[in-house]
Amino acid sequence: MNEKRPQQDKTQPIKERRPFSLKIILWVYLLWIILGWLRFSAALQGQGLILSLVSPSMHRYLIGAGLIWGVAGLPVVWGLIIRARWTPRLICITALIYPGVYWFERLFLWQDPNAKRNWPFMLLLTILWLSLVFGVLRLKRVQQYFEKEY
Repeated sequence: MNEKRPQQDKTQPIKERRPFSLKIILWVYLLWIILGWLRFSAALQGQGLILSLVSPSMHRYLIGAGLIWGVAGLPVVWGLIIRARWTPRLICITALIYPGVYWFERLFLWQDPNAKRNWPFMLLLTILWLSLVFGVLRLKRVQQYFEKEY
């Protein structure tokens, strides 16, 4: 009746959990990866319709951009999962790529005048994203998380 739990070996290091702020970043990257692959597949599947509306070069751009969005975040997610030391540097780079591609498309490719109405909101989201990423990467707990190997 009175079962005892096995005692934890006190000589073994305790595996530190991923900080909550890194979990948020991980989920954002997973979302971007999914959206990239959806864009890539939609551009391939809707080729006939897309080519009837835009030029072949724009269609190739949509395929390429979807592929980039789908692939760029994979190493970050992998690095976050395995706690690789190179992950913070890669997060810095890709955290700029995703909004950079978005703003390039918004400023130079989109023709819809209705899409330009919410630019202050999207600018706020971009600023919040960059603040989150670069703020989180400066936290001591996050830096320690990537320095320890288990």
